[in-house]
Amino acid sequence: MTAAVGVVIAVLVLALHNMIVLPIAAGLISGMLIYEYLRVNKLLRYHLTTVAAMIYALVHPMIQVGMIARYRSILSVAAVIAVLFDYVRHQKKMPEKTVFCALAGMFLIPNAMAAAVTLNNAHEQHGLAYLILALGGAWIADSGAYFIGTFFGKQKLCPAISPKKTIAGFVGGIVSNIVFFILFCAIYLGIMTKKGVAVHMNWFTVVMLAMVTAVLGTLGDLAASTLKRQLGIKDFGNIMPGHGGLLDRFDSVLLVLPFFSAFVQATNFFEL
Repeated sequence: MTAAVGVVIAVLVLALHNMIVLPIAAGLISGMLIYEYLRVNKLLRYHLTTVAAMIYALVHPMIQVGMIARYRSILSVAAVIAVLFDYVRHQKKMPEKTVFCALAGMFLIPNAMAAAVTLNNAHEQHGLAYLILALGGAWIADSGAYFIGTFFGKQKLCPAISPKKTIAGFVGGIVSNIVFFILFCAIYLGIMTKKGVAVHMNWFTVVMLAMVTAVLGTLGDLAASTLKRQLGIKDFGNIMPGHGGLLDRFDSVLLVLPFFSAFVQATNFFEL
């Protein structure tokens, strides 16, 4: 039920991708993710750090395009200043690892969600396709790994970190991603060709991108699992019944979205 509701919301947001809905949704999700991150790391006690991180998380994904994008650097610098000021102010009770933990989460999470907006605006024709491929590449690999691992997995991938992950599941996730990428790109190529839009598809690149996306999604998932184990928690939250926190669902996209955005901007993927 939770997954079904999530899919419906995702479809609605993607359907309205050319409106302000997507940046707002990315900002809200970013804010919820950073709140969960701050809470489990016991950082909410540092009020200035919390306010700075929350403002940065909420606003940064919303100012990726247009004239307002010029203020991104100012926002980043202001957020760092606020955290470091809090660090100096609480020097006797704020360990050095705490401030670096705050800075790492504050930049990783909002910038990942900002990459979703950047992807959508990377190309007038192909932006939405880029975004769907990136999100699908993270979540389909995760789902494929779960189902393949459930039925065929025997040898554990990282038993000390995530006992349920198996090597068969990892391979299954990569294969699932390759199938998804090929099918999506083939259908998209047909649609764009009928519309008279020139699309050049390098199928070797499509397969490689699917594989890299699956691996990065798994790495993000394992990194989040490592953090949870070190913190002694099962989930980052309970906002999603049966799934845990929002960060439990978005951990696999935290590396995929920035990578995909960087790749698209460097190569013009559908124009290779």
